[in-house]
Amino acid sequence: MRVDTALLCGAATARDGLLSVLDGGVTQIERPEYPAPMGLTLAMRVLVHPTEMAHPHKLEVLLQDEDGQQITKVDIGVGISDQSVVPPGDEASLAIPWNFPGQPVLPHAGRYSFEILIDGVHQVSVPLRATVVDTQQGGEQE
Repeated sequence: MRVDTALLCGAATARDGLLSVLDGGVTQIERPEYPAPMGLTLAMRVLVHPTEMAHPHKLEVLLQDEDGQQITKVDIGVGISDQSVVPPGDEASLAIPWNFPGQPVLPHAGRYSFEILIDGVHQVSVPLRATVVDTQQGGEQE
């Protein structure tokens, strides 16, 4: 298994193995103050090789700040329940829009990253920068 696509977006849905993404590629958010809810979706596509389809797998998503402090962690069980829908020799494509139930609260402005692991092996990092926006001036500060 491998993560083929991972990006932060305003919203995402999955249908027929495809991701529909709105405002994809978010790398920075602005909030008037912190702590503040993140308010984003993590859109992922995971490819599963035929030799891996018969077994369940564990997808972990960790959100951590620049000091490595864990903000939240999500464990997702992943598997192919009906292997007959995947043509022989093809990889299965799993579209996963993760809306983070309860929306993680970012405790402070700064740099964050989503660390994505499959079966304990790191796959990809998705960075996010959180800044403070001065609603009085319209300017930005950290």
